[in-house]
Amino acid sequence: MARVAIIGDSTSVAGFRPLGFAVFPVREPEAARALWDGLLTGGYGTVFVTEPVYAALEDLIAEVVDRPLPAVTVIPGAGSAGGVGEAKLERAIVRALGTSMPITEEEG
Repeated sequence: MARVAIIGDSTSVAGFRPLGFAVFPVREPEAARALWDGLLTGGYGTVFVTEPVYAALEDLIAEVVDRPLPAVTVIPGAGSAGGVGEAKLERAIVRALGTSMPITEEEG
């Protein structure tokens, strides 16, 4: 079975270790660049990255986006303002539909 890794600040990633994730805490998002090649060759099927790390690795992640493995998923980091995930969803909608659609919350 492919392994799962997570990269981000220590506060954001610490809780994933008991779940069996390979945890890679970094002090600065740019430090994740030094880990990236090892993750690609380390047998990881899924790599979760916090939004600040995604911003630092966006060019490297773009190189593997069309590969089946690893699947790279962006998650919010502790104290992160967010927005990266929503922007990626918007781009996926545009690619699928050929036009943008407003993302709104339904009232229930």
